[in-house]
Amino acid sequence: MTDSPLPTSPAHPTVPGPTAACPVCGTPHAADASFCEACGADLAPRTAAPGASPAAYDPVLSPATPQTAPPGQESPLDVGWTGAVASGSMPTEPTQPTEPTEPTEQLCQACGQGRIVDGYCDHCGTPPPDPRNHYVEAPATWVGGVCDIGKRHARNEDAMALSATEARGSRAVLVVCDGVSMATDSHIASLAAARAARSVLDQPLPKGVGTPESWGPAAAKALTTAVATANDAVARAVDGEVQNPPSCTIAAAVIEDGVVVAGNVGDSRVYWLPDGSEPARQLGEDDSYAHEQMRAGVTREVAENGPHAHSITRWLGTDAPDDLAPHLTTLSATEAARGWLLVCSDGLWNYCSDAEDMRVLVHNMVEQVGHDVADSDPAGVAQALVDFANEQGGRDNITVALARLAGQGSQETTGAVVAAPEEGDPIDG
Repeated sequence: MTDSPLPTSPAHPTVPGPTAACPVCGTPHAADASFCEACGADLAPRTAAPGASPAAYDPVLSPATPQTAPPGQESPLDVGWTGAVASGSMPTEPTQPTEPTEPTEQLCQACGQGRIVDGYCDHCGTPPPDPRNHYVEAPATWVGGVCDIGKRHARNEDAMALSATEARGSRAVLVVCDGVSMATDSHIASLAAARAARSVLDQPLPKGVGTPESWGPAAAKALTTAVATANDAVARAVDGEVQNPPSCTIAAAVIEDGVVVAGNVGDSRVYWLPDGSEPARQLGEDDSYAHEQMRAGVTREVAENGPHAHSITRWLGTDAPDDLAPHLTTLSATEAARGWLLVCSDGLWNYCSDAEDMRVLVHNMVEQVGHDVADSDPAGVAQALVDFANEQGGRDNITVALARLAGQGSQETTGAVVAAPEEGDPIDG
């Protein structure tokens, strides 16, 4: 910025009578003027206080830059102008953007002393925990779930994918997949399958003439398509041929206007756990050696505690059997009036298999969380169930997805909200 006077121009008119020049822009002004009409510079004489540095009252001022002032402090002569700015107080070059600050160092959760540097603790060498080890989804106040690594496995091979509209009982999708431990990269397979199935089931189901008889076949077709799509996603999860290709189970449920349709392949389960005296139910059946024994007359306790109890007879993957038609069950809005719909992996039902026992367990967890809170916090109830499984030993990965139905279904059947992982969550992609 220059301090030399500017030449007279139409913008700097000649002022009649005794005149002086503005020390900033050179515009003539009346000798008794208190400010320059051209640039706004303060022309009133200023006197330094006793003992003050003369430099602090330098009479040479810079032109003011119009700016928004707080309400009540605007200049009465030029709204938005807050006064002349002293010379040297304005930057002579454009202000550079502030450099981004370095991210806060992450404290090691293993030792509590070191910091995570280049992916490892600089004190004990432990890497930070994988967010896939424990994640929560809560797309609506009546739907939520938790997926947890458990206590015995090195990684979480379970996955879930949820979506829901906000009106209770209006529309929701709950999908749980359990990676087969003996297969390669089953954690990739389970996540791919869960998300692929949800993408199919997120679409509202055709209602036909609006009767349960017409809606049921459409729901069954959607579940069957979702399983086939999930199977294709598993096949694409790993490039090339590998020994023991990735594979997983699937259990899914769709709620639409209070009506429930559920399906499964493998031994992940869907339970209906009503509030009243109606019996609790496992919707569908396991594809497992244990279930085959139970059909042959072996008791549940013996079959599910045998050496091959968790050997499955159907699964998703490139080496899956030809028949992947899911076991389907439909509950009418009357049947599913009030209660909890639970979709889970065997990491939970290992410790509480029977449907009636599961109802007691869930209701106990509801009491633990608090009845008033539980209805609007299914994820909190799911976490209590995960904690229960871990307290029993946590021998497997644990996934619990819940929907709370309370006879409040609506006609809202579009606009499902997909639960998004938080920023930085590696389960994306």
